[in-house]
Amino acid sequence: MSQVLIVGPGAVGCAVGGALIEAGHNVTFCARQSFTRVSVTEVGGRSAVFPARVITSEKEAAPVDWVLLCVKAYQVPSAADWLRASVGRQTKVAVLLNGVEHRERVAPFVPEGVVLVPVVVELPVSRTAPGEVVWHRHARLAVSGGAAGKEFCGLFSGSFVTGETTDDFITRAWQKLCLNAPGGAILALTGLPMQVFHKAGIADVARAILKECIAVGRAEGAKLDDALIERQIAAFLKARPDEGNSMYADRMAGREMEWDARNGVIVRKGMQHGIPTPVSAALVPLLAALGPSTG
Repeated sequence: MSQVLIVGPGAVGCAVGGALIEAGHNVTFCARQSFTRVSVTEVGGRSAVFPARVITSEKEAAPVDWVLLCVKAYQVPSAADWLRASVGRQTKVAVLLNGVEHRERVAPFVPEGVVLVPVVVELPVSRTAPGEVVWHRHARLAVSGGAAGKEFCGLFSGSFVTGETTDDFITRAWQKLCLNAPGGAILALTGLPMQVFHKAGIADVARAILKECIAVGRAEGAKLDDALIERQIAAFLKARPDEGNSMYADRMAGREMEWDARNGVIVRKGMQHGIPTPVSAALVPLLAALGPSTG
């Protein structure tokens, strides 16, 4: 049994926290608002409810075996106090962020030498109330191979979440960005769910974003084939008309959005590699102007 601290008990944090409790670990959730239970429901499947141990102040935290950072990318600096209180010399930090900058965003807030385990989260999940989440389709967490990655995957043995190692984490991360970059931006900018992809010209905008994302991803070392564009467009078109995503949900609720981690990164890394990204460069200021986002 491991001592695990979940920083960021939102949709992903509560889902993976519930899985870890199911697997027999001692899990603590760090939150500003307390809750007494974690309820995880699979659409069309089973439901599970677990008692939740929640702390609401960094002063209550102490070093643990694992910290799972499950905040939005722009929230990492605000999680710094939790990290300082809970990361000891032997602590490993799993970084469950969107985007492809897991290490860059987190390394400044943990002691030098702490093991960071970047995680690609493939877990479509939504939060319905504090401590309550609903998920569907699949529940996978992908990490690089190696001792720390294998240990992380082992934490989920016997739970509804599958942890798996990959020999090509860069490709896996950029493949997810190819989903998030067009899907999040288009739904946020139009204020419409997935039905918007059936409107004239929208799929072509997605294709243009994907083309830039793939070009930059390849420069970063990801193995992305051109056929990925039409595969992703087909997936968008097959989605439920009323389905949303986290960028859409944040836009509808007037919250900050992860445009920088999903779209700004394409522009930044494109500039580093001398790759033009005119479509993404046009979208980023539009996304930034939608709300009180800092990226």
